[in-house]
Amino acid sequence: MAVIIDSSVWVDCVRTGSPEPVRRQTKAIIMDPDSFLCEPVLFELLRAVPKRDRARTEALVATVPILSTPADLWTSARILGQKCIDAGSLPPGIDLLIAQIGLHHKVPITTFDSHFQQIAKVSSLQVNFLMRAK
Repeated sequence: MAVIIDSSVWVDCVRTGSPEPVRRQTKAIIMDPDSFLCEPVLFELLRAVPKRDRARTEALVATVPILSTPADLWTSARILGQKCIDAGSLPPGIDLLIAQIGLHHKVPITTFDSHFQQIAKVSSLQVNFLMRAK
């Protein structure tokens, strides 16, 4: 089953300072043939990669298929954000867009980020919430 891998997982995989058990955990998730990227995750990840790690990171993300972000998802993400506000939470805008892409493509999000759990409370978003390996 297809799944979007959130930037929180990618960062732990590509960051040279991440503990080795976490790097192994995240690499196994990313290398799964059912793993997908979406454009906002790609943006979040690549905008902040240190220069020394860019080529390696760009080569890794190039191996993972990308789900599209139709233009109308911006409006849907805004409405999703309003639902979150009404329920008492304020997840970041980029997480709302990532969640909306998951909803649009009917795929869960795999993440370490608890914001997606907040979004799931007001939507049908499926979240594979991970705990970091020790």
